[in-house]
Amino acid sequence: MAEAKFFNNNIIGQYVLTRVPVKVYVDGRFLTITDVDDIEDPLMGFGMDENGSMKHFAYTSVEHLLIHGNMVTIDTYNKGMAAAYSDDTEGGDKKEEEPKEDAEEKGGIFGKKKEESFTKLGDLISEASQEEVDAEIEGAEAQIDAAKAKSKAAKAAEKETIKKAKEKIKAAQAQPIDDGVIKEEHYTFGTGDIVKNKNPKCKHFGSMGIVDKVMDLPNMVGKVAVYTVTNNGDTYKTGDKLTKTVDQLEKI
Repeated sequence: MAEAKFFNNNIIGQYVLTRVPVKVYVDGRFLTITDVDDIEDPLMGFGMDENGSMKHFAYTSVEHLLIHGNMVTIDTYNKGMAAAYSDDTEGGDKKEEEPKEDAEEKGGIFGKKKEESFTKLGDLISEASQEEVDAEIEGAEAQIDAAKAKSKAAKAAEKETIKKAKEKIKAAQAQPIDDGVIKEEHYTFGTGDIVKNKNPKCKHFGSMGIVDKVMDLPNMVGKVAVYTVTNNGDTYKTGDKLTKTVDQLEKI
């Protein structure tokens, strides 16, 4: 039997019919043969790329096959076929060669019975060098490691982002807010509230009014409130502006 110079649809079809994963390496990338229909045309085949798109390829451009993760070159195939035919003829008479025209009418593997078209796949795969197999495994493991590293880095970045965001929230909540509202244990008031002087020792004791503003005064402890008086007394009258420390006032 003459050696094949390059892959064709009959050779590739033999592997596809075994139902094992088959890929062809063409123009620097692998294309997956999804069904025997993909290689029915004797001139051009179809293969699915890594993005799931079907691409045309010429059989003469196929550099090697990947059969269930094992590399098969045209030399590997020829060696396997030679061994297969040698086993068939050993110990008996050589089978009479089928007439050329009859073989052509059968159309290669697409006109033969499935069992007649199989080569000894185990013999072909065993011819793949250990270095080639190791290279395929190493490449796949590198892809797995890269994916894991990328995922780990993404999780670490997410964790750091959340941590910083929480720190910002905590810092913002700790910021003092000056909205003119005075809050103590026993009173809470601000601009616009009505307050009453509750200090009996103050000459303006009993005065009431509307708070105009709350502020800090130099050289004084704590805050003071300025209010416009709304009632009358011996020492104050409606319309007066009084300034008192906030501890002397209560909201009413």
